Amino acid sequence: MAASALNNVVNLNERRQPSAAESSRMLNDCRELAMKRLTGSLREMLGDIEEELFRMAESSYDREMQNLYLEVRGKAKEKWPKVEAAFSRHFVDAFNHKMRGEMDTAMKTLAATTLELRLVEEDDLAESIALQELATRLREQNEDELSLLGERVALLLGRNELKDEENPISPHAVCDALKRACDEIESSVKIKLVLLKQIEQHVSHALHGVYAEINSEMVRWNVLPELRSAYKRPVNSPAAPRPAARKEDVPPQPPQPEAAGGDLLAFLHQMMQTPLRSQPQQPLPQGAVPQGLTSVPGPAPAQDNRQARFIDSLTEMQRLSTLMEEKGHVEGLPDLGQAMGTMNVLHQIRANGTSQGVGQLDAITIDIVAMLFDFIFDDAKIPDAIKALVGRLQIPVLKVAMLDKSFFSSKAHPARRLLDGISHAALAWGDEVDQADPLFQEIAFIVDRIQSDFERDVAIFSDALNLLNAVQAERDALAEDMAERSAEIMRRREAEEIAWIVAGEAVTRRLSSSVPQEVRRFLLDHWQHVLKELHIRHGEEHHAYLSATAMMDDLIWSVSPKTGSDERKQLVNTLPGLLRAMHHGLDVVNVPQEARARFLDELVALHSAAVKAGLGGGEAVAAPPAPEPAEATAAAPDAQYSVNPEGELFITRITENDVQIEEVALVGAAPSATMAGDIYMQQVTALGRGDWVEFRQDEEQMLRARLSWVSPQRGLFLFTNPRSPRATSISQEALAYQFRTGIARIVTEMPMFERAVNGVLESLSVN
Repeated sequence: MAASALNNVVNLNERRQPSAAESSRMLNDCRELAMKRLTGSLREMLGDIEEELFRMAESSYDREMQNLYLEVRGKAKEKWPKVEAAFSRHFVDAFNHKMRGEMDTAMKTLAATTLELRLVEEDDLAESIALQELATRLREQNEDELSLLGERVALLLGRNELKDEENPISPHAVCDALKRACDEIESSVKIKLVLLKQIEQHVSHALHGVYAEINSEMVRWNVLPELRSAYKRPVNSPAAPRPAARKEDVPPQPPQPEAAGGDLLAFLHQMMQTPLRSQPQQPLPQGAVPQGLTSVPGPAPAQDNRQARFIDSLTEMQRLSTLMEEKGHVEGLPDLGQAMGTMNVLHQIRANGTSQGVGQLDAITIDIVAMLFDFIFDDAKIPDAIKALVGRLQIPVLKVAMLDKSFFSSKAHPARRLLDGISHAALAWGDEVDQADPLFQEIAFIVDRIQSDFERDVAIFSDALNLLNAVQAERDALAEDMAERSAEIMRRREAEEIAWIVAGEAVTRRLSSSVPQEVRRFLLDHWQHVLKELHIRHGEEHHAYLSATAMMDDLIWSVSPKTGSDERKQLVNTLPGLLRAMHHGLDVVNVPQEARARFLDELVALHSAAVKAGLGGGEAVAAPPAPEPAEATAAAPDAQYSVNPEGELFITRITENDVQIEEVALVGAAPSATMAGDIYMQQVTALGRGDWVEFRQDEEQMLRARLSWVSPQRGLFLFTNPRSPRATSISQEALAYQFRTGIARIVTEMPMFERAVNGVLESLSVN
């Protein structure tokens, strides 16, 4: 009876290998579910994509990009049914091939074909790189669900290890099907890549839902139901053996930091375990620890409430810290509030025995978080004021890491995103943080709230992140408004400058030596302004501008000698229209009546002289003296120069509608200093909207500004900073000069927490 009862017990933790028929049925169900969900998502996203492309075309100032977005929109609308059908067909075909184990041959053929194409077709290389990046982003955005799904699909396929390209439902497979579907558009690679970029935003959300739903179905089918979202096998690490295979006592390979795949906890846990298992005949001396960590994990303690008690003690420390900050320094007690902002208190917690008795994994967690804050405090790129703010989150972050181990493996964890959000907000400050800045005060408020309210519910970090994002969005909106107003001024000034140059060339082409001085003066003093205004309003091809240029030709002809009766009759017939066109143009720029009357009197005399010269009864119109070289335009009173053999910076400041703009140009530079092949000019041309540059104001002060707008006409860069009411317009040559001389440098941004993780991994790999 007892034996019979024991035989009926089912071990829920056992990884049972389904039969071939069961595996095939489950995989087919997964395929149909994924195809149905993704195809439905494609069908629903068309309207949003059309609207987004139209909005992008409207907001672009580049005519070529406007045409590109509109062309992509039209192609997508026309070919979308074919795109949907092709996606379903290729997704199912690839899924079936990988189920049958035919992927290896297909991949080799594809790789060989791709290599051949890369040698001759640059577009194919660009498309291949774009698809790889797309698959990587989708994999990162869905890494938690995807890691679970990969384990379960590997079990159904009877594999010990499943690479991403072997998984029939991986982002790699989805991207390949999307690429083949977009081929139905039969257009340029540029058009297909723009469309893929728009599809990505919608597919990412749909793909996450597909993976979550398939994982739920797998659990219902009892396929590795014990897996949890915190589980994640390090990328490229040896797969855990299936229960069917006997566990061998084979020494494991030493771990590598790159194998952690971002899961710092898994990597360090493996790294700490490996020396003990790989060399059992030479155990570590008692008390010895791996370099960089403060403890060696021993046997896991019994499951009890030790962690709960330890977290309660951390909460008490939080409350004590808040009390110290509210009441100030208390005699006889350390200033804990200040200490938490300026030093790593987690090492003290480990050293004074507060954490004694916690489990092995929790002990590792404390060491990891302490090391992460070591790197944050040592990071020279983080201003001290921000370090002090972040330092007050040491204990809350430690509690999060102990309560939710996905904190280490998921870049999307709200606590990590909050730290990186603070880092991103600090980017605009540089080294000098203004603690009176409303954004800094909002961050301080968020930190205070977490420190005072956080006990065990990690949702508080999501709320804090939402608040920070809302504050940052409001600040970005104000900055965008200021940038747009500045850009509008620059567009207008740029249009005026171009119009003045075009008008000047139109006038200069007609000023031969035979043109009377009175006419020359009229064209330069008045009519060039008329042409400029008409060019701004209508452009060169408009009939108003063309009529104004024709008026110059008629005017110059009218004052030339009339040698026959036909020319004299033509002059009489031409004068009424000539005078009307002249007055109409002068009205455009509001030339005073006195100036008009003065020129008309001169014109009557010139016409009389022209008729007499033709009859031989008067003197020919005397040619004016050769014009003297124009004097250099005087610099504005507030213009400044920076003397350098490679050129001079010409800086002009303007104020208009409460907008201050500093215009920076390079004058007098040798051609070699502005060549496109120059390394500094290459850095300039590689900049894009949203990039940050730091400008040196004097020996000590640096100002950071974000590239907010690029002129499509002349390539001028407009930089703004949310903290400053002043924008900077700078030519590409001037910016390259500033890079070359050290006046400016590009600011590279990597989130605070990511830099700390990289520092920990690099430190441990070196040690």
